Amino acid sequence: MGDVPSTPEEIVTPEVSFVREIGLPGSGDRQFHYPHDLDVAMMGALETGLGSVFVADTGNNRVQRLDEDGGFLYQFGGFGAGPGQFNSPVGIAVDFNFRIYVSERDNDRVQLFDIRGNYLNDVATGEYGYKTISDPGGMDVDSLGNLYLADSGNDRVLKLSDSGELLDVVGGWGYGMGFFDHPRDAAVDRERYLYVADTNNNRVQKLDYDGRPLLMFGEFGSGPGQLYQPHGIAVDDKFIYVADTGNDRLQVFTKKGKFVLSYGRKGFGEGEFNGPVGIAIGKKGQLYIADTGNHRLLELSVTY
Repeated sequence: MGDVPSTPEEIVTPEVSFVREIGLPGSGDRQFHYPHDLDVAMMGALETGLGSVFVADTGNNRVQRLDEDGGFLYQFGGFGAGPGQFNSPVGIAVDFNFRIYVSERDNDRVQLFDIRGNYLNDVATGEYGYKTISDPGGMDVDSLGNLYLADSGNDRVLKLSDSGELLDVVGGWGYGMGFFDHPRDAAVDRERYLYVADTNNNRVQKLDYDGRPLLMFGEFGSGPGQLYQPHGIAVDDKFIYVADTGNDRLQVFTKKGKFVLSYGRKGFGEGEFNGPVGIAIGKKGQLYIADTGNHRLLELSVTY
């Protein structure tokens, strides 16, 4: 018997449109200074604020919580190296128990907080696999509660339990499939496939739940489907959304890595970006993007 022919991928093209900008430059409520990442509370009880947006307000060394429309709720943190303090928080992830993970570039650690911002414990700090965590970046939590951390300075992704136990080390420095060069973000879909923004290799890689590489896409450039220092990544049931940071735009790909569309350009107007970094998907399928260099967030609508 011959091989079963593969089914061609049906590519659905979404429409991305501007909804609103959120925030201003500054250090007050609902103001930001180089925000790097954000995440949306997607599961849990309604009374805990389903749909809230949590922002790693990097330059202000704090986390801000906003409602779904971008209204300020509260903040926590402050500069320092002690429990509950931050030094350049650049990654944030909210799990299904409404606990908040925050990675810090300059403290080389991940802290865990409850929904109100009360410090619980350090989850990732020190040495894993004979290498000390270095310049940690973005994170995601899978359906089992496991944390995937872009350990950027070590060119790898760490898979950790919620108590900080090391479950797997994925990657290492290199150009081939399954190897990374300073990856800045990681995302996991419902099937627990892992997607990595392989930043200095100017590409995205997809791996299975055992860390085995499946595909990679992207190359250095500014054309459709090309990437320049991609920093942020998010996935839903149909698409992979990439913050193409060096090109000041959002790019959308299918789950098999096929280019679908590009949105945005450099600037500070409606639908424009200045070094966008973090991406999160809202409970209605909308996108929130940390427009880092413009010190604001953007909300985009995705329809298809």
